[in-house]
Amino acid sequence: MSEKVIEVQDLVKVYKDVTAVDKISFDVYQGEIFSLVGPNGAGKTTTVEILECLRNPTEGDAKVLGFDVRKDEKEIKKRIGVMPQEFNAFERLTVKENVELIAKIYGVKPDIENILRELGVWEAKNRQFHKLSGGMQRRVGICMALASDPELLFLDEPTTGLDPQARKETWEVIRTLKKMGKTVFLTSHYMEEVERLCDRAGVMVKGKLIATDKIRNLISKYGGGIKVSVEGRNIEKAEKMLKSFTEKVLHEKNTVIGKFKTREEASKALAQLYQLSDGYKIEITEGGMDDVFSQLTGGRVDDRGELI
Repeated sequence: MSEKVIEVQDLVKVYKDVTAVDKISFDVYQGEIFSLVGPNGAGKTTTVEILECLRNPTEGDAKVLGFDVRKDEKEIKKRIGVMPQEFNAFERLTVKENVELIAKIYGVKPDIENILRELGVWEAKNRQFHKLSGGMQRRVGICMALASDPELLFLDEPTTGLDPQARKETWEVIRTLKKMGKTVFLTSHYMEEVERLCDRAGVMVKGKLIATDKIRNLISKYGGGIKVSVEGRNIEKAEKMLKSFTEKVLHEKNTVIGKFKTREEASKALAQLYQLSDGYKIEITEGGMDDVFSQLTGGRVDDRGELI
């Protein structure tokens, strides 16, 4: 396992009668993309703001890059990059000027051309910020967060409000950050986003951290396993085959579905099923982070980030 860059132990944040963060513990490791995923109001942003030294914890301990969030604010802020959820830049400045301004504030001289090229915004370097698309503006925000050459980047809901294409383009930018050797901590309410991007994630609801693990382990534990579905007119033969491999078989009209814990178990059933005639349609599907969240919480998160 890589070196820990964030260590959180029994962290609590209380606002009057509301416990926004409720005794959570987790670690983030160097070079990974880690996410806190959950609905609006889960406590994700509050947790991140404590790690960014923007809020003080009520109880518990947190270290960022080895520094204590209560005692070492200056040291932490020098070493991190931040793109908040409500990100804004100077609208009348160009892309390049916005990034240069952040560099001057930090007193550093980064290779701005390289940053802009790596994140795919070099061609737009002389365009004013307010004339950019939403997706391109987010890219510029990440460039600005990179201006101080941080070891760790915090991206709070980096794709909220973007259309599907812009969201996928932003995912590519975040993957580029990892290739650049950066550790990325993001918050998100998009389960697909976390599944596609992250090495590990923590599922957070109502201030509590319900589960934290590698994405593949979360899906393996809570994703509902592998589903093999067979559709056809005379489905009884396929149903009998599936029942010889698993006890979990559902019959829905002209379709029979078998559930398996692992791909290895499913593949054995598939080998037999593929010997059926051409009159059958066979599909295999695997659970995802949506299924994980549903299994852990009994609910789902819609595109607006609301728990339903």
